[in-house]
Amino acid sequence: MADRVVPWNNLPTELLEAIGKHLKTKTDISRFRAICRSWRSSVPPFDQKPRFPIRIMMKFHSPVNCFFLTITESIVYHLVPSPNINSDASASTSSTRGWVVRLREGESGETSMLHPLSSSFHIKRLPKSVFPKLLNLLEFQVFKLAKTYTMYHSDQRVSSHRVAISLSPDWPAIMVVAAGKLYHCKLGPDIEMCTMVKDITSEFFEDVICFEGKFYAVCHNSTAVVVDPSLEMTLLASPKSPDHDSGVHCIKNLVESLGEILLVERYPNRMKQHRFVPIKFRVYKLNAVERKWVEMEGLDGRILCVGDNNCCFSVPAGDFPGCQRSCIYFSDPCFTNCYSNDSLGRKFKICAFNLEDGSLLPLRYNPGSCNIFLPPSTWPTPKRKKQKQTTLSL
Repeated sequence: MADRVVPWNNLPTELLEAIGKHLKTKTDISRFRAICRSWRSSVPPFDQKPRFPIRIMMKFHSPVNCFFLTITESIVYHLVPSPNINSDASASTSSTRGWVVRLREGESGETSMLHPLSSSFHIKRLPKSVFPKLLNLLEFQVFKLAKTYTMYHSDQRVSSHRVAISLSPDWPAIMVVAAGKLYHCKLGPDIEMCTMVKDITSEFFEDVICFEGKFYAVCHNSTAVVVDPSLEMTLLASPKSPDHDSGVHCIKNLVESLGEILLVERYPNRMKQHRFVPIKFRVYKLNAVERKWVEMEGLDGRILCVGDNNCCFSVPAGDFPGCQRSCIYFSDPCFTNCYSNDSLGRKFKICAFNLEDGSLLPLRYNPGSCNIFLPPSTWPTPKRKKQKQTTLSL
């Protein structure tokens, strides 16, 4: 008996609903609902819980010093034109590998674009000559790379506090590093008061991330701890052995990458024995079994993006042909002569540090390290009626 052939736009409703239950992200649901009317009616729009922005309250030293802070969520995407759109064999490598964008959804549902390496750099208006008015998800392959969270003070200033959020239904929680201490509060619809986590290290905390349902934090001396749902803090890695850079203040960032926890140390410009020592990075991998950090000589097929505050994430180097492997992209407002044009034609300071050979060059002077943050010269733009205002939607 021949199999019955059912048109894709006439599939049984119960089958579409069963598929819809396995769609967990906004991108997947949006792509599913864009197929046709029957698919759209079978799955409701994406309903994010919790809803951002989230507001919390922190208290330092006395009840008088209470601060209200707002937390926003942004998502880093990798956009790649679909093969049928970019079928020209002579298509450029830049168009083939796609581009990294960072989007944030506001309270009323509007989408804004941020620079992937800066929470304070908002792209207010997209140039018509570069971006289409609307990105059609059916014409792009969309991959979610990371979620980043940013805290704002009541006067809209970006806070320097580090923040991590657990969206697990078993432990919806927020963890904040502020003034060297670790604070925790519940994740809920109401404004929550953060309370200090009982510390077992007596050290100055610098960063925190959520990984596999638990919070991991690192101290100034590289001591690492893990905090479980009972708020029990456990020592995970001892301080690193002293080296020739001991005593030099460095910025520490924790990054989840390929199922591992990395510690990225960024050493600033400084003078040493009457000579100039430029910026450099060191990267360590957490060995939880031996409770220590292991320094990496390369990035094992990764590209690291190290921005301000909580804007740190990694991307697979294989997804970006033409880019140097073991490369760390970073921005530094104090670093001279490293300007690189951003998507608006303005100058944004971005450099690339090669972990293997220690080289450091601005992107504009480093042809082997393509700028993955700039859009291609030609986007697959669908034919649509003219719109007065530029919008971007995923």
